[in-house]
Amino acid sequence: MTTKPLPLLHTRDLPTTGEELRAATSTVNALTAGLGSSPSATGFLRLRRILAPDHYEPAGPREAPSLEDAFSEHDTFFGVARAHGPADLFLRALLVAEIDTALDLARAASSLSPAERSTLVGSGSALLGQRHQRHGSGRLVHPPEDCTAPPADEHTAQLRWKSGHRLFFAHLQAITVTCGCAVHARTAAEQAAYLDHTVMFCTSAALAMRHAADFAPELYVRSIRPSMTPPHVGSGFSGLQTRDHYYLVQSLDSLGTRLLPDVVGGKTYRELEDALQRLYAAHVHVCRRFGGDTNVSLRMEASKEDSGTTGAERARQYAGQRLRKLGGRRPAA
Repeated sequence: MTTKPLPLLHTRDLPTTGEELRAATSTVNALTAGLGSSPSATGFLRLRRILAPDHYEPAGPREAPSLEDAFSEHDTFFGVARAHGPADLFLRALLVAEIDTALDLARAASSLSPAERSTLVGSGSALLGQRHQRHGSGRLVHPPEDCTAPPADEHTAQLRWKSGHRLFFAHLQAITVTCGCAVHARTAAEQAAYLDHTVMFCTSAALAMRHAADFAPELYVRSIRPSMTPPHVGSGFSGLQTRDHYYLVQSLDSLGTRLLPDVVGGKTYRELEDALQRLYAAHVHVCRRFGGDTNVSLRMEASKEDSGTTGAERARQYAGQRLRKLGGRRPAA
């Protein structure tokens, strides 16, 4: 697997209208015309070479220094480079992240079902308008046919933890983009169609979170958690430093007030609420899987917080606050 950072388009440069997204889609479809990914590492790598940008302009600091420092540290740890460029870079990075996850699935098995693995690496193709096919040129990325053993060593667990998070970030960007397109659409039917894509990416982002943590808890204790503490990173390293989630929360804050009343009161919006609940529940699942029911988070540990609240409960509290802004429910335990 490549060690080069994934060039994710800076969140301030993401497409925000259907016109911008359609132009980006047209560019990427032209770039991949006639291609269909082979269910082999060789096929995945060939497609990756075509999609990965040869050159991109690094995005400079866009935030207040303290916020930018936190975002940049988080990006660097997970292997993300923020880029400035055309909107198609968003789609190319999304597909590259899905290809890297397919390569990870070829390297080590997953507890996700075949259908879940297909959703995990197939959402980018769906956004491009590609049909869901297990084989053939209609589907750019699909899971490999055969997986080996689950991650059994620290190196393989680190690869999964980081590549899974990069896919998670790319899917968070896709949620932000499709929400923006929905807001700017002129009819209820167009808004609902974009929100259908939003629901899809909420589902795939939740699966990416589960996939990132799909290895034995002892590997997390022995390797992953120590790598997220000084001197490797600053004290209090946290998911709150995730740049893409920070912007997603902002886009969701006023979503209900910017959509047409028929859409907010309709079936698709309710499905979005449910999908967001599952997304935040996936984060709670990861906390619980790695001892969060009894231990505090790294951030709480660094601040020497002694409130009797565990890491998993704090994750549920944060999720509840975010969902209430949309009108959703408390995440499931």
